[in-house]
Amino acid sequence: MYDHCLPEEYAAANLLPEGQNAVDLFETLGIPWHCGVDGGPGNNLLSSQVQCVNALMPMVGGPDRIVRAFGNVLDIAEVLQIEPDRYLTFEYIGPTDYFNEGRGAPRVRGAKCTSLDAAFLYRTSTGTTELALIEWKYTESYLSIRKPNPSYDKSREARYGADFHSPDAPLRSALMSLGHMLDEPFYQLMRQQLLAHRLEREHAEGADVVRVLHVRPRENQAYQQSLSRPEHRRLGDSVDAVWARLLKRPDRFIHVDPAVFCDETVTSEEYVDRYSPNGTGRLPWGVSVWRENDRIAAAAYAYADGFEWCHCGPTQDVPVDMGTLSRRHGRENLAVADDEKTMLVGPLAYARAFLRAIVSADLSEPTELTCYSWPDGATDVVAMWPPVDLHGRLR
Repeated sequence: MYDHCLPEEYAAANLLPEGQNAVDLFETLGIPWHCGVDGGPGNNLLSSQVQCVNALMPMVGGPDRIVRAFGNVLDIAEVLQIEPDRYLTFEYIGPTDYFNEGRGAPRVRGAKCTSLDAAFLYRTSTGTTELALIEWKYTESYLSIRKPNPSYDKSREARYGADFHSPDAPLRSALMSLGHMLDEPFYQLMRQQLLAHRLEREHAEGADVVRVLHVRPRENQAYQQSLSRPEHRRLGDSVDAVWARLLKRPDRFIHVDPAVFCDETVTSEEYVDRYSPNGTGRLPWGVSVWRENDRIAAAAYAYADGFEWCHCGPTQDVPVDMGTLSRRHGRENLAVADDEKTMLVGPLAYARAFLRAIVSADLSEPTELTCYSWPDGATDVVAMWPPVDLHGRLR
């Protein structure tokens, strides 16, 4: 029993309401759940497979959500169906067993063969068809040294060696031996990039370009330090640094910040409520307040690349950028309830109204509140009276 695991009889609740249809979809596609319970998801709340499904299941029939999630890193003019009636699918293995992983038998998606957690197909603004392969990470790390297994290693080298050493391979094999690529996470990264290269070369799904999208929290530094051998550390001080050295075509591997999914228009309110970050980093996602005479005089909500700010009185000094906000003395982090967290990572208009309510709650006389947004530089001055009583909600 672990704190991050549900009792097995409640494992189905690991899927959010929007993800419940994934049970039938996985059964239709023959996809096994990682440590699944009674034909459904596992009970581990830190499961990357479950988080991936919770985030992406609404996109199976919602191409607009795909654009909102990935349009900042991909040129998506139109999302195409990748399978009948599906704009996104899970545990993608491609139409051909390029590496003889099934040994002549049909492969099982997501089990004992190179699989990507999800995939979708799209057309760019220039008319090119591209295939996006998504690999999803959450709390994974690989800090132990792999034990030698001559039989398995020989089999792996036979499967992937020719593609790894090929002159047109996607990786610089001269920088690291195939033997040292068998350590995780490089073993998975290598197999997925080799598969993407083969799919692109064969124009699988009609695609001219195939890219791997790696979704991984920046906060998971244990993953970044999964460099088990000196041969890995010789190429860089993090997994990202080593992988960047090995890639011949950096544009075929793209990092995606999972913070983009903490938007109800991309995923759902339930997803935002469960997975939104809170109180992490030097300038955390959440609410900070500043006091004068024991009353809240200003409040700020910092998001990934900007902030909302509110203070009582139009003459209060306004932080003009993220640097001046982070250096502002006397900041306190305000505990925020789950329903307020959902509101904070939604539309910024909600965050601005929430900040006004926080400052207003400590007003002792009629005044005006000034709101400021960075980086857009918008300023708004409004009257706020009588004050709003939030003390019961913010205990």
